[in-house]
Order: sequence, then structure tokens, then C-alpha cells
Amino acid sequence: MGATVRRRTGRRRDEADADGATPSTITGVERARGGATAQGDRKSRRSVVVRMVRWFVVMWAIVLTWGEYVEHARAQKQCNWPEMAHSTRVMVIADPQLVDEYTYKALKKDSFSLAFVEAICDAYVRRAFVAAKKRFAPDHYVFLGDLFGQGARRDGPDWDRNRVRVDAVFDWTRDGVASTNANYHTIPGNHDIGYSEVVRNHPRILDRHEEWYGASNYVERIGGVDFVGINAMVLDGHGESANATWAFIDTLGGGKGKPSPPRVLLTHVPLPNPSQQCGPNRNSGVIPGQYRGRPKEVVYQDYLTKESANRMLTAIKPHLILSGHDHDQCEVTHKDASQDGETDVTEITVGTFSALNGNTKPSYLMLSVSNDAGANSDRRLEDLIKYKLCFLPNIREVVRKYIYMFSFCILACLAPPFGELIKPSVEAHNVRLVILRLRSV
Repeated sequence: MGATVRRRTGRRRDEADADGATPSTITGVERARGGATAQGDRKSRRSVVVRMVRWFVVMWAIVLTWGEYVEHARAQKQCNWPEMAHSTRVMVIADPQLVDEYTYKALKKDSFSLAFVEAICDAYVRRAFVAAKKRFAPDHYVFLGDLFGQGARRDGPDWDRNRVRVDAVFDWTRDGVASTNANYHTIPGNHDIGYSEVVRNHPRILDRHEEWYGASNYVERIGGVDFVGINAMVLDGHGESANATWAFIDTLGGGKGKPSPPRVLLTHVPLPNPSQQCGPNRNSGVIPGQYRGRPKEVVYQDYLTKESANRMLTAIKPHLILSGHDHDQCEVTHKDASQDGETDVTEITVGTFSALNGNTKPSYLMLSVSNDAGANSDRRLEDLIKYKLCFLPNIREVVRKYIYMFSFCILACLAPPFGELIKPSVEAHNVRLVILRLRSV
């Protein structure tokens, strides 16, 4: 019996020797094969991750290029500058009002979220301006106020930082303090210098704005028409600035019956609109109008008072009025607005140039101004100036596409094959956590 067992054992050993492997050798081979398989799996997973990342990069590059450049170019292509022989092109911009912590109070100063929103605002305004400038090459640029988010509340380095933002967005070049853009014309808005009481009590705010952005009251000949810029923020107030502005306006009145050159009036605050009509380009309800403060001490207003409007129109006798402040588009004809009741005049309130100021249809105004207007103020508006609104991209649609893209990326990460790579990693991580907890017990 013992001999038989020994013979069988010997036979198994001989068979194992014949095969050239032992149990320990077989185990080593299996481990080697398993290690090679695991290494192959890791390489395969890494290859899938790399391909997915590359696809994400390509798709985001396409979506961002569309939202940040193609949409702006497409919006400009839908606009056609009004044609007029022998004319000068003028681009009119209202209320870019670059956002800051006063615009969105939930965003704290110096926070990442505020910096992010400021970057979005500046990029949108910048690209809209550059796209229009590149496509149409306007000869002059008129800004109807509210360049700043809250310039009136700022001082020192804080104001300088926001001035640099404004200059960068609009290619405002300078020789020291003085602007070198002779074809840039601007008037102040309430977000730049405040309402009349702010200006009366803090005259340095107005002085600073004029130092960097030019006089608040002026007459500039563009083409054959005089563009009259007025500091409307002080018209219904009192004090030194209000007196100086009214004195300037009164010098423009040539007296009843005396001809005046063709003029365009530039005012940040619109004239009263009792009809509450604004035409087809309006994107929201017409503002009924608020006035806060005691008489001649304005702390807020939506429209000029009727008295100030009539006095100004009587002196200037404009063929066209351009205003801002409302953030939405409005076109209205003032019936018998002047004291002598001689003519009617059209007022165009230009919508905000920014997508973050409550208007989903931001815009700017395109003017073709006749070079042959001469000194004849009796010519009709359509013979002097042709105008048309140009609408900018709806940022909500752009952001919606970004959200769709982000959602797609999340779903792609959770779905096979990428999701199958994440699940084992999560499970392995959980197993390691369980082992560590057991060891600590």
C-alpha cells in the first residue's frame, strides 16, 4: 500500500516535472497575467479619459467662439447703416453702466463672484463695440451718459480702477489725462456724477468727470449739424452747476424769428412723456415717472420737469433729441413742446448698450448726418438725419446654450464609457475608507 502511494506521488511529480511547472510557478504566472491585464485596463481607461477631455475642449471651444464672437458678428450683419449721400456716420451709445458691487448688492466687493460678473459685462460691451466698429467704421461716437456703474460714489484708486475699465472697453486713448479721441463725445449721467443735489454738494465729482471725459455742456459740429450736449443732471436743481448750464443754454437761443443752425440735443434724462407711448421697439412697460426730493433739490428723477424741458427746447430748437437713462428703447414726438408752439420734435431714447442692465434687447443707434445741412434750420429731419436702431445679442440665449453644454458634459461624465470609469474609482475609494475605519476601531 505504501509503495503504491509513493508510486502515485512520484508519478504526479514526474507529470509536473514533465509539464515544466510547479504549483508556485503557476501562481506566479497567473499573477503576472493579472498584472498585465490590470495595466492594460489602466491604459485603456486613461485613453478613454484623454479622448473625452479632448472632445470636451473642442466642443467648449466651438460653443464659446459662437457665443462670444459669432453671435456679435451675426447681430451686426442684421443691421444696415441708413444710407444718405454725403453724410457722416455717428454711433450713439447709452448707459453701458459697467456693473459693480452697487449694481448687484449680493456680490461683495473684491469677491470672485463680483470679478466674474464684471468680466462678463466688460467682455460683452467690448465685443459689441468692437464688432460694430469693425463692420461699420463710424466717424463719430456719442455717449449719452452712465459710463460707470456708480462713479459718483467712488473716489481715489477705486474710481481710477473703474475708469480704466471704461477706457479699455471703448478704446479710449489718452495723453495723460486728456482724451485723444477727438471723435468721442459724451455727456454725464446720474451714475457718473449723481443727481443735482449730489453735484451741488460735491462739485468735485463733476470736475473730475469733465477732467477725464470733457465738458458737460458743449456744441460740436458733426457733418453739417450741431450736436448740443447738455448736463441734464442739474437742470431741475440749483447752485453753481445748474446756473452755468442754464446760462449756456440761454446763449443758444437766437430769439424768436431768428434762424438757428440744425441741431441735435443730447440729454441723459428724457423729456416728459405724458402719452406713455414709446413705439414698436419698446421691450418693457413705459415708466410712469418718479421724482424724489424737494423742488430744485433732486435726488432722483425719471424725466425732466415740463418747465425745464420747454425752456430748453425754446432756446435750442432741436430737430432731434437723443436721450438715455431709461435702459429701454423709446421714440416719441413731443407735440407743441416749445413755448412758442412752432414745431414738433422727435425724441429717441436709446436702450442700454449692456446685456446686464435689465433689457434683454440691448441696442445702439446708427445715425447718418448730412454734410450739406448748411445754416438752414427749416429743413426737415429726414433731409438732415437718417437713423436706425441696431440690436445686440440676447445674453440670456447665449447663457442658456452654455448651460445646455455644461449639462451635456455632466451627463457624458456619468454615462458609459466615462461613467464606468468613475464608478469603480468611487467604489474603491469607499472600500479604502471602510478599511481605514475598521483599523481605527
